[in-house]
Amino acid sequence: MADGSAMLDVLVQPPPPTMAGEDKSTCCSVFMEFMTKVARFEELAESGERLLVRFRQELEYFRSPQVPNESDVMSQIVKSNCTGRMRSYLEAGCRFHCQNISNINQLHSCEDGLKNHIKKVKSLLEELECLVEDVYGITVAANLSALKVSDSHSTHNKLITESSIIGENKSADQLDNDVLLITVMVIVRNMLKLDYSMQENIVSALSLKTLSSELEGYCLIWNLHPYIDDDVMHLAWEMCP
Repeated sequence: MADGSAMLDVLVQPPPPTMAGEDKSTCCSVFMEFMTKVARFEELAESGERLLVRFRQELEYFRSPQVPNESDVMSQIVKSNCTGRMRSYLEAGCRFHCQNISNINQLHSCEDGLKNHIKKVKSLLEELECLVEDVYGITVAANLSALKVSDSHSTHNKLITESSIIGENKSADQLDNDVLLITVMVIVRNMLKLDYSMQENIVSALSLKTLSSELEGYCLIWNLHPYIDDDVMHLAWEMCP
């Protein structure tokens, strides 16, 4: 009888506080790491936008129109300043050779920068995916543990003390908090994946033949981030301890 009573006492005891604390600490630390990488994603998006704007500027300069000689005012100015340098400039399409080279180099630099940007964002998303899976695994394990404790309590419900009930309630609250964490992480992850896909499509569509109106639209939509819900992002940052 003495041994049986000791066994029942063990069954109705709440989970050790050190273990619960470790689970809470693990979930929170993973969530903080996740949000740190989200901040990095936002930084990359801003740097990518700067590259896109610069590409647009360089391409527009590269396609700048020639001097309109049909204009009476421009024709008079050209005739009154018809030096050898002016004639060479007009024959070259109102461009200097050194400027053309610099312009092309800048365009290639922007293209390479944007492609490298896409690689960095893709790698970052893979890291975010791993963190989501980590928290999901922790939450599932905690839920299974809570179910086992609940079954044990229901079998020996007459032996449940007030302190064990309080411990179970705290455990349930922690599980609810963990579920909220994983839910927010999944939503944020999905939004960032959609934003990345948009960026990737824009970068793959860029070329010297891209229309000015298209470039303007790409810059606007990149800056807008239509797939990112600001309210969700604010909630995620508020959840950081």
